[in-house]
Amino acid sequence: MEKGGAGSAIIKSVVLIVLGALVVLGVYMALTRTKKTPTEETYVSTVVDEFTTMNLEKNYPASARKVVEIYIRTMQVLLKEQYDDQQEDKMVALIKGLMDDELLANNMNFEKDIKDEVDRKKSEDNSISNYEVLQKREPDEYKTNGRWMCKVDCIYYMRMGTQGTVTVDYTFILRRQEGTGNWKIYGWTLKEEE
Repeated sequence: MEKGGAGSAIIKSVVLIVLGALVVLGVYMALTRTKKTPTEETYVSTVVDEFTTMNLEKNYPASARKVVEIYIRTMQVLLKEQYDDQQEDKMVALIKGLMDDELLANNMNFEKDIKDEVDRKKSEDNSISNYEVLQKREPDEYKTNGRWMCKVDCIYYMRMGTQGTVTVDYTFILRRQEGTGNWKIYGWTLKEEE
């Protein structure tokens, strides 16, 4: 009989059993980790969520161009996507947060007017299929009545139901807010032909 043969066989058997148990445990953990329990729900973020969770107090757009872009994109979502009343209220509040205080003071029904405009355009099957902010850099600033202002030109490509798409040129007028320095939309108009 070999010296240490029986003891060596026992040790080898124990090591093999432990290794086998570890492999089985590893396979079990890998399989159960990827399985979802029936009560787990998977939530997929939507484009509506992007605008209903945007916090202007923490992350106000750093430029006039970005303010206009957020306004247009929010309108695009309001006209095109499905959402509930609470989500609509949040998106309208987002738009309101981009507006100059004087513009809001002159329009006491701002939220209602935005909702009415959205309802009217949706009923006519109108939507913003695309848009383009024309300035590739920040617009020139100028002073009016002691306040800094600027203009941002953009183009909307409006889908008009079955009539096709029309191009609408807008000029947004923005005013720098005293205190914070944030650009706020003071108004907009159809762009004048040059």
